[in-house]
Amino acid sequence: MLAGAAGGLLIGLASTRYIETLLFEVRATDWIRLALPSAIILAAAMLAAVPAVIRAVRIDPASALRAE
Repeated sequence: MLAGAAGGLLIGLASTRYIETLLFEVRATDWIRLALPSAIILAAAMLAAVPAVIRAVRIDPASALRAE
């Protein structure tokens, strides 16, 4: 997830001229405007992973290995 967020941020920075043509009176290099959507998507992905993590923590590792 962190690699995807970092990659998206780098692609966003690389396309600053194109972004500036789309946005009215907003600089494309404004860190808040670039980092905030990445942080929100990262938080949503982490929140979506919580049920799977809780379920995985409750499983006994020895019994899971025996079942394989």
